[in-house]
Amino acid sequence: MSVALDKYFFAGYRGYYTGGETFLEIIGLGAINNQSFTVRESKLKERGIKLGDFLSASVPIGKPVENFNKMNYKFKVDVDGNTATIEDQEADLEKNEDGVLVFRTKTFGPVRSIKQNIPVGKYRINIRATRTSEEDLFNGMKYCADVKEPINSPLSDVVVGTGFGMCNLNISNKKKMNAFVYSSIPKGEDTTYFLWICDIHQLVNTKKGTFQFAESFRKSVFSSKTHQLALGHFFEGIFKETSNEKSKWQCVKYMKPIDPLLKGEVVSNCVVLKTKIERYEPGDGVRNRLPQVYSKHLGKIIDNKEKLSENCNGREIKTQLCKVGDQFRWVVIELL
Repeated sequence: MSVALDKYFFAGYRGYYTGGETFLEIIGLGAINNQSFTVRESKLKERGIKLGDFLSASVPIGKPVENFNKMNYKFKVDVDGNTATIEDQEADLEKNEDGVLVFRTKTFGPVRSIKQNIPVGKYRINIRATRTSEEDLFNGMKYCADVKEPINSPLSDVVVGTGFGMCNLNISNKKKMNAFVYSSIPKGEDTTYFLWICDIHQLVNTKKGTFQFAESFRKSVFSSKTHQLALGHFFEGIFKETSNEKSKWQCVKYMKPIDPLLKGEVVSNCVVLKTKIERYEPGDGVRNRLPQVYSKHLGKIIDNKEKLSENCNGREIKTQLCKVGDQFRWVVIELL
């Protein structure tokens, strides 16, 4: 009978089982940095191991991790709440075979750079464990790193100007967003779901100086053999940006159902929604533009039957997708 060899880990962050008991996520070092295990914090505490410590353990095939022993690594570790960070590490930044920027480290192996828009070179970094909610966005990599500063390279002369913070972990053109199903088409074993993304506020400038929602940025598709989603179903998913002009985003992973962000019903296989008017804009006869209103989760809604008056801000309406010209648009059905 073979004996499982010891492997080396870092206790990266604390989580909670459904019953409230805490666990520590231990992540492999070096060549096994793609492995991680959850271990009851009380069990590790018996061995003098706490959040932010390094340890050895054996991983028998088909059995739980065992034989925990604390290891003394001379790293500066900061524990903040439930997360432990290894500070002030030096590493070279380069692109891996997938085109992703990673830091090459001896102890931790390749570590994903949180920022993907910086030049390659040598940096001083802070390393932490990737959280479970981030793993899909980080392509399953168990470690990630923030840059402190470039070091000992021509990059020292580079002026780095930081801009607005990233929203919803926009990494590798992927975002975690909320959407709902407004139509579906079965295709053999697959079903293609047509989605409306609720929390994109992508704006485009018009010649008159106003802003309009770019509707193609709100549309998405999701194809699956294993999901059965009803019309009007709201959920959280991972969306990847595409070059498709009609649908800028593709849902690459269904995460979980969410409470409906809008009230509605299905009438004759069409989704009819209730929403509040945030802003009304009258029509423009010169530009052949219909009156329109704006809704938080739907964007622009066309008043093609001119059911609304200019003092309708704050009122509720019913709306559904209808064909207007050569496009399907949200249109006003009824003023409530």
